[in-house]
Amino acid sequence: MTITDDLRKTLTESTPVYVAAGTADLAAQKLRELPATFERLREQAPERLPKLREQAQQVAMQGVGLALEYAVKARETYDGLAERGRSVVERRRAESGEEPVVVVERATAAEAEPVREPEPAAAEAEAAAQDEAPKPRKTTARKTTAKKTPPQS
Repeated sequence: MTITDDLRKTLTESTPVYVAAGTADLAAQKLRELPATFERLREQAPERLPKLREQAQQVAMQGVGLALEYAVKARETYDGLAERGRSVVERRRAESGEEPVVVVERATAAEAEPVREPEPAAAEAEAAAQDEAPKPRKTTARKTTAKKTPPQS
């Protein structure tokens, strides 16, 4: 079909026009009902507000519960994969006969050295020495910009 035939069919067929008129009438009807709906909701609000607050709290608690449940599942999956990986590595090492080269051990609290804060006088002397030292200047190449010329007609 050509464009002319499409236009002729659209203009002579009345269904799209009826759809547009029906949509406009439905919208006008709903807009006329809107003030009454607002008034009804305003009257019911004091009765419904405590119930809505309670429902909101329940939904929030359910959300927290689900989040915790998923966190536990994620941790279990993570630990399961780590254990599986450990067994794979140990099995491969046993097959190849290699001994692990690096062994990581955690120090107990009695073996660990306490962390000491630096003495204030030493820190101030170090800061003063850095301030007195001449700082090298940074040099950067200058960028040149092209001259703007007016457009020629």
